[in-house]
Amino acid sequence: MDIKSKLNMNVINAPMSGIRKISDMVMQMKDVIRMDLGEPDFDVPEHIKEAAIYAIKSGFSHYTPGPGILELRKAAASRFKNDNGLDYDPETEITVTQGGVGAIYSALQTLVNPGDEVIVSDPVWPVYLGILGILEAKPVLVTLKEKDGFNMLPEEVSRKITSKTKCIVINSPNNPTGGVMTEENIKAVAKIAREKGIFVLSDESYEKLILGGRKHLSIGSLPGMRDLTVTQFTLSKTYAMTGWRIGFAVANKELSAGIRKVSLYTITHANSVAQKAAVAAINGPQDCVAKMVQAFKERSKILVDGLNATGKITCIQPEGAFYAFANISGLKMKSEEFVLRMIKEAGVSAVNGSAFGESGEGFVRFCFANSHENIREAVKRISAFTAKL
Repeated sequence: MDIKSKLNMNVINAPMSGIRKISDMVMQMKDVIRMDLGEPDFDVPEHIKEAAIYAIKSGFSHYTPGPGILELRKAAASRFKNDNGLDYDPETEITVTQGGVGAIYSALQTLVNPGDEVIVSDPVWPVYLGILGILEAKPVLVTLKEKDGFNMLPEEVSRKITSKTKCIVINSPNNPTGGVMTEENIKAVAKIAREKGIFVLSDESYEKLILGGRKHLSIGSLPGMRDLTVTQFTLSKTYAMTGWRIGFAVANKELSAGIRKVSLYTITHANSVAQKAAVAAINGPQDCVAKMVQAFKERSKILVDGLNATGKITCIQPEGAFYAFANISGLKMKSEEFVLRMIKEAGVSAVNGSAFGESGEGFVRFCFANSHENIREAVKRISAFTAKL
């Protein structure tokens, strides 16, 4: 029996992540400096760990409400209001999800029907494309250009809108480019969404990791955008809690009702112990975040200055997240070939830009969530490697 032909072809045809392809390959390799997977190298702060341990010891290991424990939703609501200008009811408008991906999937499942068009950036985080493919929605790509600081330009968004456009996905700070949208561009995209009645999914996974002079702005806080926007947050990057899988979907009551249904039928509820730890993360001291951001600023400069010094690679300073999107077009070779050779010959891993879509070709994503010492060593190895090309 041909089992494959009987399965859901939307799932079968969904692309596998090029990030995972590299990560899985180098996982067991020795003496490779990892700059591929987007994960902070910092440990989870102690007060968060202690909250989790206390939850376990006190027996907090049973079902929780589907949208998450109210204590956590209230803490999140207060933080989102104070830090992001988002005023949403924790009872009905904030949902705790299985990481940021859970929020994104639940939101898109709620917003789009088969055949709907969804505007996304290119280079693009592959998860968006995979989810849209499963949902039979059509991704419409807007190119992010290096000369524009990898910003999604409103004029390009406007040009791609059709009668089938249902949603615009904003990812700022951006993965994979490290770009942060300017306030002017975010306001202009909001104006387009309001005038056309188009939803916005705002992926703000890296909102606290601002490295340059720009400020983070949540599009849902702008006039007329509250009811059109689903904002996704996660604790994964901010507190190095990637394995704890706690995210949030923030939206009006009607949208949240749909998001909660999808979440119910996929995860039931987020991990109970991790929810208690999340309360401690949000309500506890935030100096751990400030220290992490400062370290990323220093590491970014070490990496970018080192890459530019090779004379073979050019790289602009990222405004946010912990990625440098380096331009290797001068080497006249495909990004995947460059990455595979760099892993083998230099012992440094990164992700080829082509893993992030057509516009990513000619670039390589380096994740500088690694120690200062390792990044300096990586720069030495890359310099020696590129000198031979």
